[in-house]
Amino acid sequence: MAKKLIWVIIVIVIAVILASSLSRSRSNIQNGPTEVGVLLPLSGDFVWWGQSIQNGIELAQARGLTGNMDFVYQDTKCDTKDAVSGTTLLKSEYPTMHVFIVGCDNDLKAMLPLLDKDTDMAFVAGLSGSDLYATDFPIINLSYRLEAEASAVSDFAAKKLGIKTLGLIMGNENFDSVLDVSIPQDFGALGGKTVVESMKINDPDPSTAVLKAIASKPDAIYVHNDIPAMSAILKRLDQLGYAGPRIMTYGAHDQSLLDSAGKSAEGFYVPWVIPDPLTSVQQDFVDSYKKMFGIDPFVTSYFVYDGVTLLDEANQSCQGNTQCMTKYFYDKTDFQGILGNVKYEPGGQVERTFYFDQVKDGKFVEVK
Repeated sequence: MAKKLIWVIIVIVIAVILASSLSRSRSNIQNGPTEVGVLLPLSGDFVWWGQSIQNGIELAQARGLTGNMDFVYQDTKCDTKDAVSGTTLLKSEYPTMHVFIVGCDNDLKAMLPLLDKDTDMAFVAGLSGSDLYATDFPIINLSYRLEAEASAVSDFAAKKLGIKTLGLIMGNENFDSVLDVSIPQDFGALGGKTVVESMKINDPDPSTAVLKAIASKPDAIYVHNDIPAMSAILKRLDQLGYAGPRIMTYGAHDQSLLDSAGKSAEGFYVPWVIPDPLTSVQQDFVDSYKKMFGIDPFVTSYFVYDGVTLLDEANQSCQGNTQCMTKYFYDKTDFQGILGNVKYEPGGQVERTFYFDQVKDGKFVEVK
């Protein structure tokens, strides 16, 4: 009799667990529009960055590619405190919101304790390091990993330019902490040497870092910072008569840097994942973007446009269930985006083909 009672209790417990699991799974399926929280820097130093992401989403919406989704924006300024408060507000006002698009990787790191790995998912729109994915929370990278740029820059400097010593002028934020480790490792593996100098993001006076970098007599210099500081660095290098190659981070591929740096921008190299010439599909994207926003699209707009297009497809197939949607992204092998075939993989891995452009006569021209 006692054994029978024990078995009855076990059966009841299992039934309760299964019912709870089924209920939780059903609660993650939305009947109405799928609400997507979009946390971006829409003010402050990085507003141009947030705007490129929002523009990519809005162009996809204008083209009818986002279907049954509502995008709700929160301004984070790329400040983790604002990211946390913004996430708390969204979770409070939209209890059925489980999908998030985040512009800054440090914001997403701060948000993770507020998110549920079983019911929520997140997309990161910008570059990020491998440390962001050291979690069991589902994060899909819409761009590519920082380590991929480090490898591409090292390969280009060593093999294309024949550089033996590379000076690095780096900022003091998360991206830099990844790049100033990855580039020395990759470049070193190719037989080169590196010297790293740091400065604050958007420090208006980069003189100290530039002077120290030049003092090491590098064959070339790689720069990572935001546009205002990169402009100041280029001008200072020019003033000091530095004649070696200058390689900039991908964020330098922007007309505003050419405008602000003027002649000092002439000749610098920058990694890029958009071919020259553009395909007809890419040219149509550029034309539509310029007509809608009055400017050329930054590469992040391409990434996000492709991402929300596939998100719409996954959302329709999965009825808003995030576990299903995550699997849909990882299983998709034939998705053709604006940048061609894209395969999103766990751990933030996204295969991209890198090109290098050089500024010639005030224009970006692909290095052949």
